[in-house]
Amino acid sequence: MSLIVKKFGGSSVATPEKIKNVAKRILREKAPDDRIVMVVSAMGDTTDDLIALAGEVVESPYQYTREMDMLMTTGEQVSIALLAMAFRALGQPAISLTGGMADHAHTKGRILGIEPKRVHEELEKGNIVVIAGFQGTDVDGNPVTLGRGGSDTSAVAIAGAIGADTCEIYT
Repeated sequence: MSLIVKKFGGSSVATPEKIKNVAKRILREKAPDDRIVMVVSAMGDTTDDLIALAGEVVESPYQYTREMDMLMTTGEQVSIALLAMAFRALGQPAISLTGGMADHAHTKGRILGIEPKRVHEELEKGNIVVIAGFQGTDVDGNPVTLGRGGSDTSAVAIAGAIGADTCEIYT
């Protein structure tokens, strides 16, 4: 039995078809006793599109750092929900979780700690756990993003926190 973290970048989950293919691939490669935690980025260019959208609403969107984090975290939330649905449609229990693991420095968050209790509980239920990369929350529950490359950082940090046997990064 292995505990494996697998991170998939935005190009890997850019379309509904790619999301379904990722789910099929994971199930094809999964040994019967493996426990899988996935960290997923936003679909394709979603983050760039959200930043551009904010720029259409206000001239300098990064002056509203908390709101930018609130906006940008939605991309990963779409991906994790769709991937969890894809697993369930294939008969594999799965659950999506947001990444509550960073401090209050909006758009430049740092991982201060990860409490893996919920992840372990869901794995014990037989779920594949699909976690939003790139994001966390501060001590007040506000969204915080980790900056570009944050999903890779999330995957490595989660792997360490849960004692994973392997952390695989797919872009």
